[in-house]
Amino acid sequence: MMEAAIGDGGQRVSLHLTDQDQQALVLVLSHQPSPTPDDTVLPRLAELGASSCGTDSAPDGRRIWALLDL
Repeated sequence: MMEAAIGDGGQRVSLHLTDQDQQALVLVLSHQPSPTPDDTVLPRLAELGASSCGTDSAPDGRRIWALLDL
């Protein structure tokens, strides 16, 4: 997730973590508007065992998130 966010070319990235009900939510924000789509990140997260994952673009950059069972 960090590799994809860094690859967006922004000057900073943010990592946010939270947990609830034996699951952890990991969110990475690239802070780069209009990033180039990366079609490889979601399949890699699924291979690592993410129960759910996604990506979207927002005015403050691309968000990549994964929900992991603890």
